[in-house]
Amino acid sequence: MDQVELIQSKVDIVDLINSYVPLKKAGRNFRALCPFHSEKTPSFIVSPERQIFKCFSCGEGGNVYHFLMKYENMEFGEALRFLADKTGIKLKSFRPSKAYQEREKLISLNHLASEFYHYILLKHKVGQQGLNYLLGRGISKDSIKTFKLGYAPQSWENLQDFLVKKKGFKRPDLFKAGLVVSGQRSFYDRFRGRIIFPLYDHRGNTLGFAGRVLEKDLKGAKYINTPETPIYHKSDLFYGLNITKKAIKEKDKAVIVEGELDLISSYQAGVKNVVAIKGTALTESQVTLIKRFTPNIALALDEDKAGDQASRRGIEMADKEGLNIRMIELSFGKDPDEAARHSPKLWRQSIKKAIPIYDFYLKSALKRFGKKGGESKKKVSEEMVPVISKITNQVVQAHYLKKLALSLNVSEEAVLREIERYEKNEKIKDDLRPTKPRKEEPKDKTRREKLEELLLGLIVQKKKGIKKYLLKVKIEILKGNAIKRIFEALNKYFIKERKDFKVNDFTKVLPEELLETLDQAFLKDLEIDLSDKEKYKLDFAKVLKELRKIYFKEELNILVSKMKKAETNNQGKKLQKLKEKFTSISQDLRNLV
Repeated sequence: MDQVELIQSKVDIVDLINSYVPLKKAGRNFRALCPFHSEKTPSFIVSPERQIFKCFSCGEGGNVYHFLMKYENMEFGEALRFLADKTGIKLKSFRPSKAYQEREKLISLNHLASEFYHYILLKHKVGQQGLNYLLGRGISKDSIKTFKLGYAPQSWENLQDFLVKKKGFKRPDLFKAGLVVSGQRSFYDRFRGRIIFPLYDHRGNTLGFAGRVLEKDLKGAKYINTPETPIYHKSDLFYGLNITKKAIKEKDKAVIVEGELDLISSYQAGVKNVVAIKGTALTESQVTLIKRFTPNIALALDEDKAGDQASRRGIEMADKEGLNIRMIELSFGKDPDEAARHSPKLWRQSIKKAIPIYDFYLKSALKRFGKKGGESKKKVSEEMVPVISKITNQVVQAHYLKKLALSLNVSEEAVLREIERYEKNEKIKDDLRPTKPRKEEPKDKTRREKLEELLLGLIVQKKKGIKKYLLKVKIEILKGNAIKRIFEALNKYFIKERKDFKVNDFTKVLPEELLETLDQAFLKDLEIDLSDKEKYKLDFAKVLKELRKIYFKEELNILVSKMKKAETNNQGKKLQKLKEKFTSISQDLRNLV
C-alpha cells in the first residue's frame, strides 16, 4: 500500500464530506443536496463502505481526493498534503507536479511578503505613519494582528531586497506573484507607501494584496491590487472569509460589504459574520463559495450602484442558487465603515432591519421616479419588470408582481403582460445571438435499463441473504452487457460458498471497467427499507417480474419475424417448432400477468 492509498484508508469520506455538506442517512448510504450544482431534491450519495461519492444528477463522483479537488479547487498534491496533515502521516515519496510546485512557491512568496509588511507596520519606525493612520481610523492593534495588516515602505526595492537577498527567491518569481513591476531597466516594488491588506482564500493561503494610500498622500489610485496571477483571481475571493467563516456558519448569515475597512470596522463593532467583495457586484464564483457557509446573505453595498447591471447579474445568480438576499439600508454614513465607527449599535440595528432585495429595488425605483403620472409609472415599470421576470421562485415572483401593480395603482394583468412582452423580446435577442455548440445530452435510459439497474441495486445493497435472490435471476433475461457481466461475476463469487456479500471483496475480483456500473447500483437510492424482509421480497419479485415480461415480449417479437421468414421459405418443420416455442413463451407471459 503506497502513501496515497494509506492516507485515503485513514480518512472516512462520510466524516470529511459531512464537515462541508450536511449528510443524512439513506439506507446503507448517506444523502445530501449536491454541492456542485443547484438542486432541490437530493441526488448526492456517499457510501461509507465503498468510500466514494456520486451525484446522480450532475454526474460528479469519486473518492476523498476527488471531492477536495472539486470542492476546494485543489490540485491533487494540495489534497494529498491536506489529508496527510489531517491524518498525521508524513509524506515521504510524493513528487508534486510542476503546477503544484509553482502554486506553492507563489503562496510562500506572498506569505513572506505579508510577514515583511506586517513587521514593518508594527515593529519598524518606517511603518509608524501607517500605524498612526490606522489607529486614527479606529482600527485597533488586535484587528491589525487578526487581519495581518501591514505597511509597504515608500521605497523601490525594500521588499525585493528581503525576498531576493535574504530569502533566496528570484525576481522573475516576484514578478509572477505580482509583487514587483517590470520597469525599463529593472523591477521595482509594486506596493510603496501604502497600507497593506493581505488577501487570503478561505483556507488561509495568501494569494495577493490590496494597497491603500494614506489620506495625506492621496495621489493616483486610492487602492491598487495584485494583478491576476496563476493563484490570484479577484472574482474568486471574499476578503476576510478565512477569519469570519466560523461566525457566518454560527449565525447562518453573511453580511456582505464592499471594502476591507468596511469589514474590519464591522468586525470590531461585533458583527463578525461579514465578508467583503472588493467591489459592488457579486460574481458567480463568490455566490458558489458563500453558499457553502450559509444560504442567507445581507448586502451592504453602495445603494447608487446596487441597481446597475453588474450588481443585478450577481443578485440574479444568487437567486438562481437559492440564496435568500436582503439589502441593508444604513442609518448613518456613506458606508459600513463610517456607520460602524459612528455607532456599533446603529450598524447592528441596520443589519437587523435589512429588507428583501426586491423590496429594496421597488423602493429605490419609486423614490427616484415617483408614481404620479404615466411617465413616472413607465420608468418604474421598465426598471422592475426585468427584475421580477428573473425571480426563479414563482410564489415570490407572483408576490412582487402584485406589489408592483398595487404600488403603481394598475392591474396585475397589465404588469403580467409587460413581463410576458419583456420575456418575448429577450427570447428574440437570445435567438439572434451566436450560440455555442451544445454538448450532446445523454440519452434517457430505457425502462429495461432502469429495471436492470434497480435489480442490481437490490442485490448488491442487501447485506444478507443475497445468494437466495441471486439464484432467482436467469442471466438470459438481462440485456445490458455490463450488468449481465456483473451478475455472472456475482454467481462465481457465491460459488465459493460465501454466506455474506462484502462489496469491497467483490470489487477485487471484478474487472475494472465494470466498477462504475457496480458503484452506480450500489449508491443508487432505492427508496425502500432493506431491513424490511417482506417489503424487500415483494419489491424484488415485482422488478424481476417486469424484467421477465419485457424479455418474453422481446422473444415473441423475434419469433414472429422468424416464423414469417420460415413461412416465406416454405420451411414447414422449422415453422412448426417456432410456433410451439411461441405458444410456450406466450403461456409463460400469461402466467406472469
